[in-house]
Amino acid sequence: MTKMTVRPKPRVLCLHGGDSNSDITYFQTTGLRLYSNFECIYLDAPHIVDRCYPGLDRFSDGPFYVWADPTKPKQQQETEWDASLELIAKFCEENGPFDGVYGFSQGAAIITNFSHTKIWKERFHMTACPWKFAILGCGGASNYITISKETSIDIPSFHIFGAKDGLLPDSKRIAEYWNLSQRLTHTHGRGHEIDSQMGAREIEMINKLGQFFGEHLSSEKADDESSSNVPIPEASQLTSTKICEAVPN
Repeated sequence: MTKMTVRPKPRVLCLHGGDSNSDITYFQTTGLRLYSNFECIYLDAPHIVDRCYPGLDRFSDGPFYVWADPTKPKQQQETEWDASLELIAKFCEENGPFDGVYGFSQGAAIITNFSHTKIWKERFHMTACPWKFAILGCGGASNYITISKETSIDIPSFHIFGAKDGLLPDSKRIAEYWNLSQRLTHTHGRGHEIDSQMGAREIEMINKLGQFFGEHLSSEKADDESSSNVPIPEASQLTSTKICEAVPN
């Protein structure tokens, strides 16, 4: 009798956007069907705000968070952004590494910032970036990014744009930080959003994501599964962990 080895799912760290929280990120990762391939670990930003992005209170009772609060004075925004980078570094040191990372809007910006060698290597003295690839949805808040475009981020990235997104130019600016040869993009037909039903509408995007996963999972895991055609299990197979390490402003 042949004994089968069951490998754990690869792990992806998930970061929400501004004025949001991990409840919302859960709906987004459901829509993108990330749970088909990964154990999702959700991390909330460290700064609590007394508001939410318009409409999100229909899906979460809060609290809501930011990686930096744009309503604060500039110096305080920079201090908050710096503290958020510190939180991510600490969390990754204690819980990483991860196979991938997902971020929406402001979350996409802080992932971009952290993924540069100037941050994870030079500032936090990590021996490797804590994730192997990034999925960035409707990126925003590029003004917070503290790295230079002169040296691109040499990690595979998948960028999701919204054709009607008012922050589309910002999303494209964020994509420019990433190595062009390892960068894929997809534009959906809506605005600044990734909803729980997007996977049903955007079949082409889901297929492209599946191919992206197959190419960039570790060679050990890729050897064990044909991942160019990634199967999509039922929602009951979702594995997730929600982490909240927030402090009041």
